[in-house]
Amino acid sequence: MFLSKRWKFLWTMVPKLDFEHGTSCYDDTKEEYTRFCQYVDRFLVLHKSPVLETLMFNIGFLSTTNDMSTWVRIAIARRVRELEINRYDVDNSFELPACLYTFENLVVLKLYKSILVYVPDDLEVSLSSLKTLHLLCVEYENEESHRRLLRGCPVLEELVVDKTDNWSMRSSSFVIPSLERLSVLNQYRDYEAYTDKVEHESYNDRVTINVPSLKYLSYVDIVDYGHLCLSEDMPELVEAHVKLVCKNPEKLMRSLTAVKRLSLCLFNHSMVQHRIGFDQLVHLELCGCSPKWWDLLTWILKSSPKLQVLKLNQRQEECFCSVKPIERWWEELNTCPIMPIEGRWGQLSSVPECLTFHLNTFEWNYYNGRREEKKLISAWDLDPEEESQILKEVASLHRASKSCPNKT
Repeated sequence: MFLSKRWKFLWTMVPKLDFEHGTSCYDDTKEEYTRFCQYVDRFLVLHKSPVLETLMFNIGFLSTTNDMSTWVRIAIARRVRELEINRYDVDNSFELPACLYTFENLVVLKLYKSILVYVPDDLEVSLSSLKTLHLLCVEYENEESHRRLLRGCPVLEELVVDKTDNWSMRSSSFVIPSLERLSVLNQYRDYEAYTDKVEHESYNDRVTINVPSLKYLSYVDIVDYGHLCLSEDMPELVEAHVKLVCKNPEKLMRSLTAVKRLSLCLFNHSMVQHRIGFDQLVHLELCGCSPKWWDLLTWILKSSPKLQVLKLNQRQEECFCSVKPIERWWEELNTCPIMPIEGRWGQLSSVPECLTFHLNTFEWNYYNGRREEKKLISAWDLDPEEESQILKEVASLHRASKSCPNKT
């Protein structure tokens, strides 16, 4: 097949570029990396598209600050709109050029892994067009660098932050009036590093959240039992996924009162002593992997008069779902049992309003038919005939797995 010469340089006009080298192993040689650099240099110099829509790098441990600085500067000259850098190096992180933090045409910025975010004191971040920012497992020169970066994003709509195994940022502040979607993750991959850290210093994070325009929240912290979350009201919130081990989740829960769909997994239920109304909540998924989780269920049923859908997940979907301080989690790492209900159900003084008028869907995953589980139904003060009929119907339901027997 022969092509006309006019197609020869068509590649110079493509709007999306994706470069990858040295991400799968440590066997790459310097000679191979040098050839890769020469290829990228030539490609970017010859690129003729007036606007570079997307530029992506997946690079390994041989990559250097100088090389990436050169490529970022070329990308800025090409008015790149979306920049993604994913760097694999377990030993070292490199800095990005300061000019990146003042590039006003950038719309999407995604940074992964071995990258150092450093914003000097004398640099004023100006990312006036940035709407999406992902900071996944990156390092920070200091906490102020993180705060300066966010302050320089006046129209930011989506923020994803993964703090996993990140010891350089102990406290986080998310004060972003324009933000609509926020995802914060803090879990653990290196248990030995974690235990060594807590032996020498306290591990009590402070997380501040002030995002009045937020519509979606995902907040997962299954590491720090002592961390404090200070959160302001989120009046526009539609959906929230919360999984925490902190000692006092009350302030966060009070900020979620406008939420319509809620997925909740808490190790500590201290806030059940307080009245918090979820007047807009219509869909609730509750994890039952923590002690006395029915106290939380009872509390939230009383607080959610419009609830229509209730889903109980009594067993972790995977081991990592178990919300508990890391010491307890590590002991149970190799077991994912169906969690029995600890203690006894208390008789409700009155049937929650949602059960009487609005609830139309009830789903209980990994129901076992144990005595205390059956008391969940009887605790709702049904008349004897209705209660007996419901229990018979539940007992006759098809089990999706043999590991979930019907025990009566």
